[in-house]
Amino acid sequence: MAARRWDFAFATESNTKGGRTGEGPSSSSLTKPPGFLEHAEASAAPSSQTVTKAKADVAKLKSKKAWEVAFSPASQFMMNGFMLWMSGNQPNIFSIMITSYVMYNPLKAIASNAQTFKPFNDGAVDVTLQKICFVLINAAVFCFGVLKMSWLGLLPTEPADWIAFYVVRSSAESATGGMPLGA
Repeated sequence: MAARRWDFAFATESNTKGGRTGEGPSSSSLTKPPGFLEHAEASAAPSSQTVTKAKADVAKLKSKKAWEVAFSPASQFMMNGFMLWMSGNQPNIFSIMITSYVMYNPLKAIASNAQTFKPFNDGAVDVTLQKICFVLINAAVFCFGVLKMSWLGLLPTEPADWIAFYVVRSSAESATGGMPLGA
């Protein structure tokens, strides 16, 4: 079989140790890369300052993630708003289902508030402000669902919706038929 012309070996004696071309330079003759420490001990115990800094970094990261969870209903609100807009303002089964979905999910999220922030609430991070923000955003989404229910005409907001509860007053005067004139 003929050798291929395009076959090229990148390994030479100067840049390999062992292999096809023989023994190369030893590892002691190569220069070390910048930042390489020859005798750094990997198992050295970290100092108390390093541990404190690491705990502060973890607390900062948990706080940041808690804020992301707190603002997550705002990103869902855009999707829900688009769904409500696409469902229209006519009271049909799809618009009622979508509006009910938009109203139910924030209530469920508010009820499971403690479970949502449980991974972040370890005592080192105070997530009270994040919980308040989470509840307020979910309450705003719920209020938008209530507004949509009103637009659909499913909430009794017009005076005609309450006509059954109006008290009918008796009239103060009454007119009856009389004698014909000019007979």
